[in-house]
Amino acid sequence: MKNATLVAALVTSVAFSANAMSADTDTDGDGMASFAELQLVYPFLTDSMFMDIDTNGDGLVDDEEMAIAVELGNLADPETDA
Repeated sequence: MKNATLVAALVTSVAFSANAMSADTDTDGDGMASFAELQLVYPFLTDSMFMDIDTNGDGLVDDEEMAIAVELGNLADPETDA
């Protein structure tokens, strides 16, 4: 059910920046955020929350996954709120 909700949020999200990951979030500049990188910006982030955000399970959050998390209200927009 969560994945269906996440996919729906992605499909309906049309106004989100193509570069969802800020330099503050992506500290190593690889275009993705690890759990440690996200915890620097979102200290409340738990392992469980990270696993929910990391929908493909690769251990990293990419721009798409970040956009979904922001769209669903799971994380604040790193460009405007962090």
